[in-house]
Amino acid sequence: MTWESVAGWLQGPITAAAWEALVPSMGYMAKLRNLRNFDEAGISDEVATRVAAELSDPEAVRTSRQLPLRFLSAYRTAAHDRWKGPLEQALQHSLRGVPRLSGRTLILIDTSGSMTSRFSRDGTLRRWNAARMFGLALAQACDRADVVSYSHDSKVFSLRRGENLLRAVDRWQSSGYFLNGGTYTTAAVERHYRRHDRIVVLTDEQAADGPVQAGVPMYTWNLAGYRYGHAPSGTGRSHTFAGLNDASFGMIALLEAGRNANWPF
Repeated sequence: MTWESVAGWLQGPITAAAWEALVPSMGYMAKLRNLRNFDEAGISDEVATRVAAELSDPEAVRTSRQLPLRFLSAYRTAAHDRWKGPLEQALQHSLRGVPRLSGRTLILIDTSGSMTSRFSRDGTLRRWNAARMFGLALAQACDRADVVSYSHDSKVFSLRRGENLLRAVDRWQSSGYFLNGGTYTTAAVERHYRRHDRIVVLTDEQAADGPVQAGVPMYTWNLAGYRYGHAPSGTGRSHTFAGLNDASFGMIALLEAGRNANWPF
């Protein structure tokens, strides 16, 4: 019997005893989704320890096929500190599932004022938070990456070899990388492009300057859906995607495999 079936049968919250009986048969994703429910029901420390051990197991993370943004969501919503360490480990393990990008990648993260708008449905995640997490995770999957926060001005974020992803995310926030001005994407490209093999832009596309003229592949994730765009999409080397989720991690590798006629693609 699944936990959803039990919830429907009980017509109310699942009790601690019921959760503890269900845990051994629950899949990885089901456990990940229900951490807050476990805490609210009051499951025992013994059962919680077993769940935490599975969540942080490298092989369990690999076979779950969950990627960084899913673990970030769980980390942000977990009510009890006992999940923080295991989820941080799981998040780091999940980076192995992000396709590697060869060569040099320029990653531009929009931290203009409009990026403070709500990104998640419940309002707990802002656009610039999602963009920051995705951009820093992507950087760890690149052979070489330059990460830049940009708005009316821009600021290069110094990557540290071997740094835990959540530590990098926290360092970004505590070191003044939210610039909170207008969106000047073209200026950021012109200032920081140095013969990179590709450009990745994470923005809401409410740009204040003219269109970007890039001579290399350019991949834009539009987190808001504003009509104005800084470059055409779907033709040549420029591609724009709406929204941002874990499936986004594989898009660049897929497109470049197709362009280079690699197999499979």
